Amino acid sequence: MKTSEKLQSSIDQSIEKITDYLDRLSVRERYLVIFTTIFVLVAVIGSALWFVHAAANKQQNRVNDLKDMMVWMQSNAVTMKPADDLQLSAVDKVQRVAQQQGLSVASQQAGEQIQIVAAHENYAILANFLTQLAQMGLSLEKIELISEAGQIKLTATVQ
Repeated sequence: MKTSEKLQSSIDQSIEKITDYLDRLSVRERYLVIFTTIFVLVAVIGSALWFVHAAANKQQNRVNDLKDMMVWMQSNAVTMKPADDLQLSAVDKVQRVAQQQGLSVASQQAGEQIQIVAAHENYAILANFLTQLAQMGLSLEKIELISEAGQIKLTATVQ
């Protein structure tokens, strides 16, 4: 209670000093001081709000730029290749392309050749998978597509 009482008495003293000061002024000066005080308070609050608005607007623009970059990266992730593509083995290339396409691929290596089995309901996904393998430098030796129960089963041999 002591702290709140001290604070209240300090506020009361400040108000009393301001009231005494205004009582000593003429009516015209009193209006001028009150108007100027209100004007300064409005200007200070307005400028503070303006700076907060400008900072929020800057952050919103930054978020929009980051969202645009994420969309661009997601749409171009398939075409972007890491610098170490040449160092990947054929099995790693198959797994990387399958992962990019969202396919589950079973592969078995026999010497230089790799037997690949994948299934998907969309032919375009499987065709894109084969195209990506060819772009990674793998040659397609044998391709077989069989339609089973709404799924298209791809069996291929790559080298």
